[in-house]
Amino acid sequence: MATQTTVGLVETLPVRLRNFFARYPPQYYSSQAIPKSLPKQESQSSSTEDSESSAVIKPAPSPFASRSTKVKLSKTKVAGSLSYTDSLLRSNPNELYPNPFLPYKNPETGRWRGAVVSLRRQAELVKLGIKYGVEELLPPGRKSTEYKQARLIEKGLRIKGTGVGQKVKGHKWERLMKGKLEERKKAMLGMPSMIRLWKQRNEL
Repeated sequence: MATQTTVGLVETLPVRLRNFFARYPPQYYSSQAIPKSLPKQESQSSSTEDSESSAVIKPAPSPFASRSTKVKLSKTKVAGSLSYTDSLLRSNPNELYPNPFLPYKNPETGRWRGAVVSLRRQAELVKLGIKYGVEELLPPGRKSTEYKQARLIEKGLRIKGTGVGQKVKGHKWERLMKGKLEERKKAMLGMPSMIRLWKQRNEL
């Protein structure tokens, strides 16, 4: 029964998706088959939480270090860190099944080969996958919904300060508007008592 239902589902797919899945079987090329490597920062934080008692606390770097050492430290930190969006685009470690949506580096020659499927075709396949509910069977790429959502959360909109942990500075009047509105609200609430006191003074 299960095979009949899967065959029926496959027949409902368009020819383009069927040809793609025939060439790149989901059990080897899908986003579920390719293991996702978490960023080093998250893995380090989780490992430190698990082994707090056995971890050796290293002394902090001296604030009086020379400029060259500070530059080296910053460069190594940026180079060692790996964001979640970058981890989604890591190539399949299995050399027999390289991701057709991503560039591939030949381990023998060290040369890079472009992606087999162009970005335009990737976008079209992802749209078809979303329409027929089989997007998770496609390989991970830049046009996938998961990558776009993770990039939007990580980088924010194309406006400075809209990412995670960022803040828009804004104009001075925008920054002071909240305090002014609170003062105006207090003044409006105290207006009846102020009018009453003013009338009493005028009557005297």
